[in-house]
Amino acid sequence: MEHDTDKSLDEICETLDNLMIENLELLDEKLLVTFELEKLLREGHLELAKARYIRGKESIGLLQIPSEETEIQSLFSLETTYVKSDKDANIEIPTFDISLKKSNKGEKEPQNPINWFGVLVPQNLKFAQKHFQDALYLAIKLANIQAQLAKVTSETASFKLLKEAAS
Repeated sequence: MEHDTDKSLDEICETLDNLMIENLELLDEKLLVTFELEKLLREGHLELAKARYIRGKESIGLLQIPSEETEIQSLFSLETTYVKSDKDANIEIPTFDISLKKSNKGEKEPQNPINWFGVLVPQNLKFAQKHFQDALYLAIKLANIQAQLAKVTSETASFKLLKEAAS
């Protein structure tokens, strides 16, 4: 009987080790994605500053953004799904996905915000938009990593309690 408890204790310890390794891998990935996100945002702001310098600060600014009466629609749609955890069926892990909106018949197509600043916009403004859109995709990836980290942390805590009860 004592041998069975030792075996289950060994299994619990092995699972805890695997969870810790997964936690470290997720933290490493989170750091890399965070650095890339910061880089994209910095580059986007620099391109925006260049565009304002080229066209003048009055031609690219808050005054070109539609007023409150105008309805602004996003170019992207966010989908959130909840997946049950493998080890604990009570835990639901959110998974986020973002994609460009597709226009449906009868529905007003969202306007590209770059058109608010005229027809012939500087390339820097287009580059800034691209950097900010890429940053949006990375932010979604970061949110998914954070959800996985929360799951691993929760599982680690429950296995630590199991280990204390077994020893």
